[in-house]
Amino acid sequence: MKWSIPAKTFLLGEYAAVMEESAIVLTTSPCFELSLNHHAELSGIHPESPAGQLWQRKKQGDYGLSWFDPYQGRGGLGASSAQFIGAYLACSNSLHASPSADDLLNAYFEYAWNGEGLRPSGYDVLAQAKHGCVYINRRKHIIECYQWAFADIGFILLHSGKKLATHHHLKDANLPETIHRLPPIVEQAREAFLHNDSNSLVDAVNTYHQRLLEMGLTAEHSQQQILQLKTDKNILAAKGCGALGADVLLVVVASTQLEEQKNKLHNQGWTILATNEYLYVGEPLI
Repeated sequence: MKWSIPAKTFLLGEYAAVMEESAIVLTTSPCFELSLNHHAELSGIHPESPAGQLWQRKKQGDYGLSWFDPYQGRGGLGASSAQFIGAYLACSNSLHASPSADDLLNAYFEYAWNGEGLRPSGYDVLAQAKHGCVYINRRKHIIECYQWAFADIGFILLHSGKKLATHHHLKDANLPETIHRLPPIVEQAREAFLHNDSNSLVDAVNTYHQRLLEMGLTAEHSQQQILQLKTDKNILAAKGCGALGADVLLVVVASTQLEEQKNKLHNQGWTILATNEYLYVGEPLI
């Protein structure tokens, strides 16, 4: 058995997600892969990781797991959560149990959080078990999957060259009192998806970035890289994604400029991870 699990990037909603408020998560290919093997060892999965712990406690028989990461360890793309989804599905398969999103999330909280600091949102595992652009609001019990609704704009995901361990960050982080200003911006973006309003989405991305800056929730290196990117007037919007916007940067450009911008950024030395053309369209895993 083999499971393909897409990468994830927060379009909008990092930190709002920790409060179980709205977020939109992009799922993209190439996919991570987890395989069930007929030899009892973990290959590419640390035994003390959430996935490793889950597997060792729940597995049936002398099976093992093998992990493939097409991003070669680059952070920010949901490798740890993808491992956990794969291990959860492998356990469900060996136990002949039906997987569910609620059960997956509860298991994730059990193994990924020791009670210290902020609890991870779990939005990454929920999104990576789906496809497309995933809107989540746990407070309202909503998960919706959208296609990229905008004919006139596209996005490019870039790697910053840095890597931040989200679980360590959340352990030490405190949410500012102004955090309540974030969810309405995500709702603006959701409406933009529902009404194909590209101008509103561009505004939402830029506004969210500005709010994160004001709250001190953007890493210094990401701030400088975004300033550099936005000197190009063809970059309509830019923000850091995930914890402190440290690992992955998102830029929005006109669709007619997508290929030209990809080539330009590549020639400038950027690692391009995905574009809207790489949105994951496979069947949801759960």
